[in-house]
Amino acid sequence: MHKLKHFLEQKGAEYAPFDPKRAPRLLKQLKLSFGDKIIVQIIGTNGKGSTGRFLALILKNLGLKVGHFTSPHLLSLCERFWVNGENVAESVLESAFTSLDIEVLKGASYFEVLTFLGFKVFSNCEVVILEAGLGGEYDSTTTCSVPNLTLFTNIGIDHEEFLGKSIKEIATTKLNAMAKVAVLGVQREKSIASIAEKIAKEKNAKLVQIKEISQVILEYIKTHNYPSYQAQNLALAWAGLIALSETKRIPYNTDFNLDSALKSLLATLSPFDLQGRFQILTPNICLDVLHNTDSAMALLEHYVTFSKNKTILIYNSYSDKNPKAILSLLKPIIARVEIFVVENPRMIKKSILEQILQELAIPYCDFVALKKESQYLVCGSFSVVAKFLKDFEEKRIMEE
Repeated sequence: MHKLKHFLEQKGAEYAPFDPKRAPRLLKQLKLSFGDKIIVQIIGTNGKGSTGRFLALILKNLGLKVGHFTSPHLLSLCERFWVNGENVAESVLESAFTSLDIEVLKGASYFEVLTFLGFKVFSNCEVVILEAGLGGEYDSTTTCSVPNLTLFTNIGIDHEEFLGKSIKEIATTKLNAMAKVAVLGVQREKSIASIAEKIAKEKNAKLVQIKEISQVILEYIKTHNYPSYQAQNLALAWAGLIALSETKRIPYNTDFNLDSALKSLLATLSPFDLQGRFQILTPNICLDVLHNTDSAMALLEHYVTFSKNKTILIYNSYSDKNPKAILSLLKPIIARVEIFVVENPRMIKKSILEQILQELAIPYCDFVALKKESQYLVCGSFSVVAKFLKDFEEKRIMEE
């Protein structure tokens, strides 16, 4: 995958300024199309990857060939392209890349290049699940496809520099990507439902809203020791299945008892295989890619039921992710923060992070090594979790 990696490195930042006309223009030049595949788009602030993966696993369980495009990755680009239970091989990505017109790709952003690769990688799939990279209406997964269904996960404040400063602005640009059939997941911010209803009316779209979560789903999540917030993501995936079946796009009969059908399906579902979502790496190390206040609140709610003990937080953050608000929320479960160094220009200056920790009266030190008797939670961004995982696998992080 040397050529692809080298090409992407020249692109720099993953997300270029929005230009809704750029990706469709390049797509046309590349002569790419999803044809008559079933397209599901996942949009939101938190839970997109998990919702998409749950739906992919369910559809695979029904005998369909499914592709899942997700982002970002932790250790390998291959993590972004999942087909029927496995991440694709590096050779598949490299082959897809070399089959495209490189001169045309030079005009695309980093994320748009990966979106275009999906057209090749998922060419033999019946269903393609596309996770929006950023926002909604201007994202390349929106401008380059015509989804049959849109699933909206929880929408919160994030990427303000691209999407707007208020929850109304951010929700509007995400919800404007709504397909003719859409499902709105459980929302922390109550005003989002009315924005969604207004847009659905303007688009003459069918909008389903999840008001409560099935007891069967709650029991499934609890039985498998998944984070409690995953119940919302699984409920959204399940509602997506129902919506698809009602559009007659998948062979699944909805004239059934919901609980018995769900129990039957969940009984044979493959294990959730997306890394970094309250992932128990070892009995004393947990990883979570939380990077905004909504995900911090969701993790906090789960953690207090998961453990009665405080944890050592191995942490760092991008400067634009409001680390003070995140650390303030997590403070009740923090024994101390160990600052984990990540070489990335977006990372907050260490002196500023230390000042925040002092203001919040949270003990802190530099991360040096793991101790077998201590409990750890690694979080703050995908970059932190990715580097920790890499160092752990390469045994550069040793337990004392």
